[in-house]
Amino acid sequence: MGIFNKKEKKLRKEILKRNLSDCKDTLKELTELYDDLKESYGTIDTVTEEFTVFAESITANLTAEDAKKLQMFSLKLKKVDKCARDAVRDVRDVLRIHKKRLKELQNEIR
Repeated sequence: MGIFNKKEKKLRKEILKRNLSDCKDTLKELTELYDDLKESYGTIDTVTEEFTVFAESITANLTAEDAKKLQMFSLKLKKVDKCARDAVRDVRDVLRIHKKRLKELQNEIR
């Protein structure tokens, strides 16, 4: 004799199907977010390097105080770039984990 009767098994299966449907919708939204984020970061990927090269080329023409400000700004820009790169990586990881969970749900329903 099973632990669950037919009514409870049917209810459990309906909940799993609803969960699977929600999971697929979430996966679609995550995929769109990742694609947009990756595309946006791809367009500005080289800006930090280009700015650093530019800053180094004009540093000789600036006063010591202005050169120091430019260097500090360059460091802050590098931090922003790292943060954006990490965001792309993190969304990719969440997407990968979500795909894995979706496969587990699909196997659970079968």
